[in-house]
Amino acid sequence: MKEQAIQKINKIGKVSNIITLIAKILVGIVMTVTLIATIVCFIIPESMLKFDIKSSMTMEMDYSELGVSMGEGDIAAAEAELKRTVLVEEDADFTDVVVEADKITMTGDLETFSFTMRDATWLAFMGALVLGLTFVTLFFIGALCKAFRDCNSPFEENVIRKMQNFAIALIPWAIVSTVVNSITNSLLNNKLSIMFSVDLGVVLIVLVVLVLVYIFKYGAVLQQESDETL
Repeated sequence: MKEQAIQKINKIGKVSNIITLIAKILVGIVMTVTLIATIVCFIIPESMLKFDIKSSMTMEMDYSELGVSMGEGDIAAAEAELKRTVLVEEDADFTDVVVEADKITMTGDLETFSFTMRDATWLAFMGALVLGLTFVTLFFIGALCKAFRDCNSPFEENVIRKMQNFAIALIPWAIVSTVVNSITNSLLNNKLSIMFSVDLGVVLIVLVVLVLVYIFKYGAVLQQESDETL
């Protein structure tokens, strides 16, 4: 029974190691391409390529179907009031208000979206950074899979050490993931807003893996005591 369990652990470790190896190769290729793209975007002058996207909006409220209409005095008063509240006091994107007898039309411009080669450089660099962390994490996962593949017991010191190293390798994700997301959103929204926070989901995963490490350490102690007893 014990030998069958060990064989299953070895088999799972072998299959997982192959899958991890394939993932490392794919991530390595994409990371190389991304690094090349980062260098190319950095070399290209910023003024060489730039995207400016600007759009307008129109909001029209037609109340003629309701049989409602306004006289000249009401039109002038309503237009003055709307211009004061919408164009001056409100934090809106409307630039003009036109009041007619049977409808109100408000027009405005949406925020301009600009994208330069420097933005492309930063996006490519952020992608390369995430892929680099992914490659490092896969390296430690592969080491853990090899330990399971070659072990005679899941409570061996080598297995426990590889599992602990894997937990430590996850720690940078707790901060880097949020920083990368904030920088990416800043570039795409043309608003600088970089936040340094901690990803609680990653922290929870690290804590779970560390708990498993201590459980395996306790199992190793029990196995040693059992072997000494026998």
